[in-house]
Amino acid sequence: MTSPPDRNERDLALVRRFQAGDESAFDLLVEEHRREVYRLAHRLLGNHADADDLAQEAFLRIYRSLRRFRGESAFRTYLTRVVLNLAADRRKARRARPEVPMDEVPDRESCRAEPAEPGLIGREALRRAVDQLPPRQRETLVLRIFQEMKFREIAGVMGCTVGTAKANFFHALKGLKGRVMPDSPSRPGGMDRMKR
Repeated sequence: MTSPPDRNERDLALVRRFQAGDESAFDLLVEEHRREVYRLAHRLLGNHADADDLAQEAFLRIYRSLRRFRGESAFRTYLTRVVLNLAADRRKARRARPEVPMDEVPDRESCRAEPAEPGLIGREALRRAVDQLPPRQRETLVLRIFQEMKFREIAGVMGCTVGTAKANFFHALKGLKGRVMPDSPSRPGGMDRMKR
């Protein structure tokens, strides 16, 4: 979802009201962005409980730092950056936790989600493939496909060049294709459609 100029202006006006002492302006910012923040968190973390916690934590962090926000970027860019950083922290913490005991780990065969129709990728298989991408590629893919951000916006959120954002996206698509269609070097349609 792109940020139209009027939305950016509304957000900035609400930020200025909050900075001037109007606490209700923050409630309006939360109402305006809460669904988008939750969806992004859910795409990055993969479950409702973690996404809900992360969304609350993101808004708490924004609340605490919003008085220092200077408006050098769109509020949406600032908020998205906070969500990405928190999600990265949670994923690191997840990896640092003790692993599930081996007797509780399902074998590879039972984890495979068979597609309902030949040629289709199972939703769970695709989610796992996205989760296995390197963090910057995964974040770029989620922002481009699910948040419908332009590469310019992604570059602003991730603090990189537009070229780097495009490269991350290309490598993410290539990585997904290799993970979900490992035996097929190129299949017409499929993942190639996501590049357009």
